[in-house]
Amino acid sequence: MQKHQTMYSIDLNFEVIKLPPVSDILVLGKKVPQGKFGVLHSFELISPDMFELLEIDPEISDNVDAIIINKNILKKIPKDKVLAILSEYVFPYASKGETLKVDFDLKIYQKNIEGSLDVN
Repeated sequence: MQKHQTMYSIDLNFEVIKLPPVSDILVLGKKVPQGKFGVLHSFELISPDMFELLEIDPEISDNVDAIIINKNILKKIPKDKVLAILSEYVFPYASKGETLKVDFDLKIYQKNIEGSLDVN
């Protein structure tokens, strides 16, 4: 009788995470198991007063119930503009019961700023 040897192999990967694990926007599909208010409450426990819940009109998306967005983004760009961008580029890929993390890398720039260099 032949003796068998049992072996194993492990691939291991880890990284430091920040809490909450979302820094910009979380898209909540309809019927998310935790519920939109449950998810928002979790965020409030970890990062109080940092995120805002925006409910999505069913006319905008059939599959998205709400988004949770970092309030700092809303200080820089109107929520209507954010929702227009998300509804065009993100919401079509969202499914019911699904949660999507969105990195919203906003850069604001000014062009053609002019002034005088008169020195007194």
